[in-house]
Amino acid sequence: MGDSFASAGERIRILRQHKHLTQEQLGELAGLNPSYVGQVERGQRTPSVNVIHAIAHALGVDPGFLLLSSGKTNSPIGNLMALIALATPEQVELITKIAETVVSSGYQIGQDHTDK
Repeated sequence: MGDSFASAGERIRILRQHKHLTQEQLGELAGLNPSYVGQVERGQRTPSVNVIHAIAHALGVDPGFLLLSSGKTNSPIGNLMALIALATPEQVELITKIAETVVSSGYQIGQDHTDK
């Protein structure tokens, strides 16, 4: 199995546990057999695109987050996506507003903010 699918399984397990769901509950929400969910989480089965979509929908995350390659998970965007995936809807709204404010302000890291 490729690393990206093993990582997808790990992400599914982390998100499922964070949402206090059992494999049985996630399977029911996604229309999948719970033993299949366990196999995907352990990296023993390669899920189809439709399965990734169903699991992502059941977990309330973007399917792309589950498919990030393991090399991209330590990137700033990968880290931000992981935080957002674990956030409540209210927290996602706040994160979005903060991001919009930072981006629209034109703020650049390393800017000198001292008065001259």
